[in-house]
Amino acid sequence: MKYFNTKHEKDSAKITALISLIVLLLIFVVGPKYMDPPEEYGVAINFGESALGGDNMQPEKVQPTQTQAQEAQPEEEIEEVEEVVEEALEEVVEEEVAEEKANQEVEEAKKMKEAAEKLKNEEAAKQKAEAEAIEKAEKEALAAEKLLQQEAEEAERIKAEKEAKQKAEALAREKAKKEADAKAAAKAKAESEAKAKAEAEAKAKAEAEAKARAVAAAKAKAASEAKAKAEREAAARAEAAAQAAAKAKADAKAAADAKAAAAKKQNEGSGETSFALIENVPIYPGCEGGDNNARKKCMNEKITKFISDNYNTDLAEDLKGIQKINISFKINTSGNVVAIQARAQDPKLEEEAKRVIRLLPKMKPGMQQGRAVVVSYGLPLRIKLKD
Repeated sequence: MKYFNTKHEKDSAKITALISLIVLLLIFVVGPKYMDPPEEYGVAINFGESALGGDNMQPEKVQPTQTQAQEAQPEEEIEEVEEVVEEALEEVVEEEVAEEKANQEVEEAKKMKEAAEKLKNEEAAKQKAEAEAIEKAEKEALAAEKLLQQEAEEAERIKAEKEAKQKAEALAREKAKKEADAKAAAKAKAESEAKAKAEAEAKAKAEAEAKARAVAAAKAKAASEAKAKAEREAAARAEAAAQAAAKAKADAKAAADAKAAAAKKQNEGSGETSFALIENVPIYPGCEGGDNNARKKCMNEKITKFISDNYNTDLAEDLKGIQKINISFKINTSGNVVAIQARAQDPKLEEEAKRVIRLLPKMKPGMQQGRAVVVSYGLPLRIKLKD
């Protein structure tokens, strides 16, 4: 039976084996005993007498012969065989039932085992799923905790930035307020000082005007008195002046005539003339081009620039601002600067002016009527001293 898998195959095999056994028993039990065949090789079969009446007629009982008795014996044996077969069938049925029951029990056990294994597998899968779910939940919890921590850190950072920004804005507002207050205070102070200054100036102006009016009145009074006195004196001087004027006029005319004669004699003898009257002015280096007027202008500009560039403005500590210096010198027939003179408020200014003039470069001498002459040169100069 081990080659059959299903219950149907096993039952079919059992039934086939039983039928084969029954057939064999019938062959060996039911079949006639072996007898030598008659010589005529014939078989005598007594079929009995036929009934003559009809279907309702009962056949007449015939006593069985010995041969018939012998033939009836197998029927008993057949019955015995049938009983044996029935017992065997019952046993087979009982075995089948028992086997089927056992198979059912095995199937049930197998099913129970499969169910138990399935339950065990399901339980294991459930435990595994629960473990995975727990692990996943733990991971998610860790991730959530980490996310919450990051969010908390981000919130703290944003809060710190916001607080720092608010603090910076507060400081900026406070600083702006302080600056605005300082500006307002400075403005108020400036306005107050300006107002006080204006009031002081107005007061000083009023006092000065009053004083000026008083002085003017005193001056007017003194002037009227002086005028009256001057008129009296003028009348006396007028007469003397008329006399002196007549004499001075005569003296001036004589002096002018003498000066003109001397100048003519000097020009003709010594060969000296002024820068303004010279026909061809001395030529300063760099002023060679142009006509006589252009050379005069160029020379004036060059000498002025030279003095301004070389004059020491730190020499007089007690003098400040712009100082006026009158400078005069002569340019001889060789083109050199000679006879330097200077007039200023302070002697140090004069000496410095002379020192600078001595540094002037050599020039081409001036020409008058085709010959070299001495040219006198004068220059009013304004120098700004350092404070």
